[in-house]
Amino acid sequence: MPQRPMEDQPRHILLCVAGLTPQIITETLYALTQQRQERIDEIRVITTLGGRNRILSTLLDPQQGKFFAFCRDYDIDPGSILFNETTIRLLHGPDGRTSPDIRSVEDNACAADQICAIVRELTRNMHTRLHASAAGGRKTMSIYLTMAMQLFGRVEDQLSHVLVSEDFETHPDFFYIPPTPQELEVKRAGQVITRLSTADAEIHLADIPFIRLRGMRSAWLLSSGRSYSDFVQQAQADLNLLDSAHALHISARNKTIVVANRAITLAPRELFIYALMAYMREQGRGDNGFVRLDEISREDLDTVFRRITAAKGREWGLENYDNVSGFNFLRMLVRQLAEPADHKDVTQTFRETTSRIKRKCDEQRLPERYLITTSGTPGALRYGIRMRPTERITWDDQAPLSATP
Repeated sequence: MPQRPMEDQPRHILLCVAGLTPQIITETLYALTQQRQERIDEIRVITTLGGRNRILSTLLDPQQGKFFAFCRDYDIDPGSILFNETTIRLLHGPDGRTSPDIRSVEDNACAADQICAIVRELTRNMHTRLHASAAGGRKTMSIYLTMAMQLFGRVEDQLSHVLVSEDFETHPDFFYIPPTPQELEVKRAGQVITRLSTADAEIHLADIPFIRLRGMRSAWLLSSGRSYSDFVQQAQADLNLLDSAHALHISARNKTIVVANRAITLAPRELFIYALMAYMREQGRGDNGFVRLDEISREDLDTVFRRITAAKGREWGLENYDNVSGFNFLRMLVRQLAEPADHKDVTQTFRETTSRIKRKCDEQRLPERYLITTSGTPGALRYGIRMRPTERITWDDQAPLSATP
């Protein structure tokens, strides 16, 4: 008998889209609990008004409901699975009224937005594990559920389609394979033409592999107030950015780094560290632009600082750092890089600064190749930007970033 999950165990939720054939709910429940020996703690259903009424009458009637019959047949406490009218989500149309069915283009668009919102909300909770079934409802409902799982599904979440042997698939009285075989009548024009034994029935749960776009480090995927089409456009824009080559533009004048149409505003320390690593990349220093901190010289710091101050209207050398607002940190950075005893401190400085830069880049969904990353062993870390060889780095004047003559 399935037990309720402990507090430190994930809550297993079966999410179904359903229309006027609620059999897919109990068929999937049978496959998961009896064939795969998985625990289900809750059943959520996305359906229309007609679908809800059919679920209430055929599955959730306390005396005749097939859900309760399934629990009795397999010695499951029905109270261990949360499944009642409160776990049924009704789709509504453009006018806000509950939908008796999905017929129009507008109905489909509303269904897409609502299914996305439901899946997004269920996958927000780190203490849940979602098994989505795309077997029921209108075809568009199944498609939108699949797409929503691609957008929001996590590694531990699953998507499936339940397959039932042909003779039983459309039989109105077949809901699962009972432990004791039963005979089902097959009628035509009100006359019994044959009988089927449930012992001959087969139920298979086909897993549907899907690409998890959530892995693109896209925090916007979890935001609310967006439509399905918005999510698709944003995801495609992220994929295009991952696939295409772009110049990296460093604007000291505006304190930003820009890739394509995405700009990240940086604080002075962040701007300097990022520009320094970009300079190392442009010059091909170290291991393909990745350098150990003890390989950075005072001349490197001076070159980058001159580029920053030139963009601001007056070129100053490193000795004039106190004339530029926000760059007093250079006194400490120069000392830390010059003294081997202070290398632990400069490592901490780089770690904290690059972490802040990463958070800002993640917010704008920049691909990882534009971030400052590390390579090598903990005792000999190298810092750098892993851009493609065909991607240029430019400065405020549009010229490639290079050393000052």
